[in-house]
Amino acid sequence: MQSRCNIYSKIFTLIVILLLPIISVSQIKTGIDSSMVQKPSVIPIINILGNIDDAKDQIKSVTRKLRPKSDIIKIDSLYPFYAKFIQEQKSHAKNFIKANPNIQKIDNLILKWQTYNGHLNGWEIAIKEFQIKNSRLIQEIEFSEETWALTYQNAKENKAPKIILNNVKTVWDDLISLKTSAIKDNNYFLILNSKINMQIIDIDNVVDDLIDLKNSNVYNLLYLRHEPLWKTSFNAEAEKSGKSDKTESFSKSVSSIFKFVKTNENNFYIYLIMVAFFSSLILIVKKAFVKYNSIENNIDLQKAKDIILNNSLFSILFLSVFIAKLFFTNAPKLFGDLLLVSMLLFSIPLLKNSILERFRKIIYFLILFFIFDSLKTYVWFSSGQYRLYLLGEALVLIFLIFYFTHPYRETRKINIGKFGLLLIRFTPVIYFLSIVCILSNILGYTNLADFSLKIGTQSGLITILFYTLLLISEGICIGLIHRHFCIQDSFDVDKKLTTQKKALYITRVFVFLFWILYFLKIVDLWSQLNIFLQDALTEPYKIGSITFTIGAILTFVIILAISYLITSLISFSFDGNSSITKALNLPKGVPAAISLVIRYFIIAFGFVLALSSIGIDLSKFNLMAGALGLGIGFGLQNIVSNFISGLILVFERPILPGDTIEVNNLLGTVKKIGVRSSSINTFDGAEVIVPNTNLISNNLINWTLSDNVKRVEILIGTTYDSDPNEVLKILFDVASKNEQVLKSPSPMALFSDFGDSSLNFKLLFWVPYEIGLSSKSNVSIEVYNRFKELGIQIPFPQRDVYIKNMKESGTLLNLDNISDSETSTKSK
Repeated sequence: MQSRCNIYSKIFTLIVILLLPIISVSQIKTGIDSSMVQKPSVIPIINILGNIDDAKDQIKSVTRKLRPKSDIIKIDSLYPFYAKFIQEQKSHAKNFIKANPNIQKIDNLILKWQTYNGHLNGWEIAIKEFQIKNSRLIQEIEFSEETWALTYQNAKENKAPKIILNNVKTVWDDLISLKTSAIKDNNYFLILNSKINMQIIDIDNVVDDLIDLKNSNVYNLLYLRHEPLWKTSFNAEAEKSGKSDKTESFSKSVSSIFKFVKTNENNFYIYLIMVAFFSSLILIVKKAFVKYNSIENNIDLQKAKDIILNNSLFSILFLSVFIAKLFFTNAPKLFGDLLLVSMLLFSIPLLKNSILERFRKIIYFLILFFIFDSLKTYVWFSSGQYRLYLLGEALVLIFLIFYFTHPYRETRKINIGKFGLLLIRFTPVIYFLSIVCILSNILGYTNLADFSLKIGTQSGLITILFYTLLLISEGICIGLIHRHFCIQDSFDVDKKLTTQKKALYITRVFVFLFWILYFLKIVDLWSQLNIFLQDALTEPYKIGSITFTIGAILTFVIILAISYLITSLISFSFDGNSSITKALNLPKGVPAAISLVIRYFIIAFGFVLALSSIGIDLSKFNLMAGALGLGIGFGLQNIVSNFISGLILVFERPILPGDTIEVNNLLGTVKKIGVRSSSINTFDGAEVIVPNTNLISNNLINWTLSDNVKRVEILIGTTYDSDPNEVLKILFDVASKNEQVLKSPSPMALFSDFGDSSLNFKLLFWVPYEIGLSSKSNVSIEVYNRFKELGIQIPFPQRDVYIKNMKESGTLLNLDNISDSETSTKSK
């Protein structure tokens, strides 16, 4: 029952925390009144001269800001030529559609038109940003214009000197002229933006036509597109006409790369920042592996060391190219193919130790096969030539698979790991796809031949690339975890392994999902799946008066999940003596406070975004503010009190995680300081949940707040015939020579008092709190041993009991029947 109450209390606390920023935001949104907006006012005549100079400076500044930048001027000058170019490409696209191209060439043309679209979208965004900035400046000018208009009327009514009226009128006229010019320029660029938008619409129409062509019955997998191969004519003379309209030359493809780089200069700066970040990450991990050499028997750790330590340069190069492939989605086809070839080349040294020597050459053949397969993109074949080309590719693929896996049964028995064995088991699938490609090509089902060959070749290619990405990602994750724990003074090895397993699991899941998405894109299923998901996720459902979509709910969950993931990473980064804590040289407890504030701010902000994503109006939470106040006043007093106490504990830092405290007869180590309660691990092995209010309001002993030094006291007694001076010397000598006892403060041996049966002494010494019990035991045993060597006795209490003869009920006690042990007893 108590655990349920704790859960409910935590839920209430979380609701309070999350609702406070929401209420604040809604108050800000709804609390702005029109009376708070500044309005133009008359400038007093006595201040006009000083304000005239300020107004002239303002006019110069605004005039300078209103000038279009070089990129806007460049867009204005290039647009007519680009519009003409788009119209020419539209006619080429019409001829291309009539030429009965294969699906791969359609995909390449779609990619090219999407590049045009991205280019024009960049122009549209740049002009829109320029217009928004100009609109703000125009509002500023209008405000100043109204101010000087009122000032001129006021000065005229008060019969100000003519020279002042002329100066005010001049400023007013300059502002009117500046506003007119700014509005004219804004309208001009608005028209230009409209023209660009019309070009974007034309491009979208061309892309839609190409997609419709791709989805037509002619390109269905089981559509008999050509005659059987033995009836096909291989004479390409009939297809030479209009060939220039069907494909672009290799030189044009190269020039398109330079044009793409030039037009995406700003994006390249962002790309370089991303590359610098991941490169720094790899170098940090490499330094950690060199500095913190571990002897752990951990296979994953050894793999990570091999990747990062021995191949850090190739890891950086591979990641750089991989990021470029993802970042520049609308890049020309040749640019993307060059990136893929580069990734394959960089993966060779990275996979060297993960692939048996027998299979290492397969990467070289993959590179050659990819180049061979890409040639049909840049060379126009007749239908017969193209089918022969496909037939040759399928035969080469069968030969390569046979060369590397023969004999297949013996190859399956080789110990090549789970991943390698999985690839070997997929060999029959590749054989099947290759045979399907050959048979369908011969019979005329060239769409099926294209599709089966693409799956057989591209799946192996992307598997190699994503496996390389997985190795690098695992190396970075394991390296960061290894550095995080090894940089601490001491750490729990089991906790490190648990964290490592979780990180590897998450990394592998993400890479696998990424592989699936990329594979779907390759086999032309992603666009259909994307359309299906968009329709399904945006379908409105209604329950009562509530209307919602599955997409909004998923967005809500994803935002909360991302917020939780970010807070977990922040908590991990600031955990213990982490590198961030040491780099910033923060006092003990401050990183925990910073982590708490950032984490709960992110959770609150994420909750606000999540609510906004499902269409909840935050201004409606104003009504909840009063109800929340009543709830705090009546039912949530203890929860709010514990919450405030938790904040006090975090920021005042009277106790910190890891401190040994004593409160209400409870002695233990602080494990966690929460917002509502804190957990304390007792030395009996129990974990006690203590409300934060108890830690604030009660007397609390912190044994390790400023330091962990503890004084240990040992009480010792000797017989009266011993020498006190010698005893004090022995006690001091034993404590001083013990390795666990601190030299400063120095141990103290003191004579206490004269006891009934002994001379009493005290031995005081200081040790770290963690070894207080063991050090007391060791010193006590050593004292006993020294006393025994020197013949110093430790006495025990002694009493003599005398029993007198007496009559009891007329009977005389017989003392002869009482043993000696009953007449004289000794006890300690």
